[in-house]
Amino acid sequence: MTHKETITARLRDVIFSYDRDESLPDAESLSLNEQRDPDGQAGPVLRGVDMDVPAGSFTVIMGASGGGKSTLLRTFNSIIPDFITGAFDGEVSVLGQDATETRVSEMAASVGMVLQDYESQLFGTSVDAEVAFGPENLGVPSKAIENRIDAALKLVGLHELDRHREPASLSGGQKQRLVFASVSAMYPELLVLDEPTSDLDPSGTRELLSTVERLAGTGTTGEDTYTGRESPSLTDDERGWNGPETIVMVTHKVEEALLADHAVLLKDGQVFREGPTQEVFTDTDALDNSRVAVPPLVEAFSQLDIGETEPPLTPTAASDVAAAYGLTWTPPVVDSKEAVAPAGTGEDVGETCFELSDVVFEYETDRGPIRAVDQVSMTIRHGEALAIVGHNGSGKTTLAKHLNGLHEPKSGSVRYSGREVSEYSMSDIGRDVGYVFQNPDHQIFSDTVREEVAYGPENFGLEGDELDRQVQTAIENVELDGLEDSDPFALSKGQRQRVALAGILATSPEVIVFDEPTTGLDATQQRQFMELVGKLNREDGVTVVMVTHSMDTVAQYAPRTAVMRDGSIVYDGSTRELFGRTDLLNANDLQPPHVVEASVRIADTVGGETTSPALSVEELVAGLREESR
Repeated sequence: MTHKETITARLRDVIFSYDRDESLPDAESLSLNEQRDPDGQAGPVLRGVDMDVPAGSFTVIMGASGGGKSTLLRTFNSIIPDFITGAFDGEVSVLGQDATETRVSEMAASVGMVLQDYESQLFGTSVDAEVAFGPENLGVPSKAIENRIDAALKLVGLHELDRHREPASLSGGQKQRLVFASVSAMYPELLVLDEPTSDLDPSGTRELLSTVERLAGTGTTGEDTYTGRESPSLTDDERGWNGPETIVMVTHKVEEALLADHAVLLKDGQVFREGPTQEVFTDTDALDNSRVAVPPLVEAFSQLDIGETEPPLTPTAASDVAAAYGLTWTPPVVDSKEAVAPAGTGEDVGETCFELSDVVFEYETDRGPIRAVDQVSMTIRHGEALAIVGHNGSGKTTLAKHLNGLHEPKSGSVRYSGREVSEYSMSDIGRDVGYVFQNPDHQIFSDTVREEVAYGPENFGLEGDELDRQVQTAIENVELDGLEDSDPFALSKGQRQRVALAGILATSPEVIVFDEPTTGLDATQQRQFMELVGKLNREDGVTVVMVTHSMDTVAQYAPRTAVMRDGSIVYDGSTRELFGRTDLLNANDLQPPHVVEASVRIADTVGGETTSPALSVEELVAGLREESR
């Protein structure tokens, strides 16, 4: 995209604290070199932000969780300081308006925003009413509103949805897309997106990001950068307007960030690095300092001898570089059914842990029963690391909740250690099979970290020194020692997730079920959390079952993957074999990680084995070096 010589948003010396009584320092006194706790809660969130958003750009903002990204976005449409009135100082100019002196209602005519907490934006009584609300408040004529509703729902792939349905009845992914449609129907000049794919499955993510690409002008012809697949552009009539002039997006997913043409890295509430995407995402020192993941292909090709050529960001670019330097793909792991994941998980597998036979589960609704799990049979052995993947509504979480008795099957059998789960008391099965929810706030309720972690073992009868020892060991295992007396809700999401895990670990479980373990965590938090999960499996023999949309997590930590579709298991086997089969991936709308896709593309382009792809950066480097030696 060619940038105009103008600026959509300009921020100068912006300081903000949610504590309205806080005395703010001068911007000049705030140093980027100051050593601060990245998970700390005290002091200003924004600490002297200076940045420009080029007009016509697709700008991505990345950084550590709790580092001020969402707070920064709220200054673009005057939510801060007009609606959220903390302590504020600085200058914010957006589309020629002083955003510090303009009301949110006025900015809404030109700045559309999809919040990270997208459900807070839903309040209509129907899908139609939800999308119509914004244009109605802008005074758009009724006939034009009807056209906007049609175009907006088509834009996000919800045009076949029953428009009389209440938004509350939709899945999380559908709700997120509905908010996107509602904002788009207002035809904003600046579109602001705060983690717009956080609750979307791979298919929904692909569709939404392809939409963002087309709106941004980066995917109007040829193949979409994110998917590598042919994607026709939308006509003006189909889209309803030419799209926003400028898009700003916050994400933790580096492969999504590579769609942008301009990047900003935040560190401790300040801009640490900004510039063209190619430059920013090949600056590994800046990425590390900002707690942003280095793109896996940059990491891999930086270890290879490719002269002065810049490391590639995408699988297509990686294939081109490999061809230019005569690299071919030789799988370092010949056996595609190799049982161990790159993280070393799933190596020590024992006897049968769970045995599911013809499991059926239905939800009762006003419109009759909805079958969420349909005739599922599978066996899980002690010490396994299993991923369950599939689109939103495929039955993943519903199936997982059968493992600890949160659901009982309508028919069929779920056995744990040879005994029906329904025959266990909730305390007995809860002690052996821990469940970590996607949102840690759904299982945290105590006033201190110590009380939260102690709750489970206390209810199982532990007391005295044994209770204290087990609680402290669990807290230390998740690296929260020193925070025992802290309020869990004052901690970052990554820390709260570890609190929830510590509460499970304190009961010494045989099995832990994780529902989306990495959602909402920055690169450092994801790595730390999954390294801990891997350690529990490798060293303590804990059986791990993960419900996840993160294909990187699947590739790195799960040697076995079960794919669900419409309540049934359509694939159950080797993760490596799954990622080596394009037909299975396409049929189930699964987008492989960049390292996987790069090894397959290189093999297709310049020669090599495609059925045993790389599952990690280390494997990709080893497989490319094999031929180059």
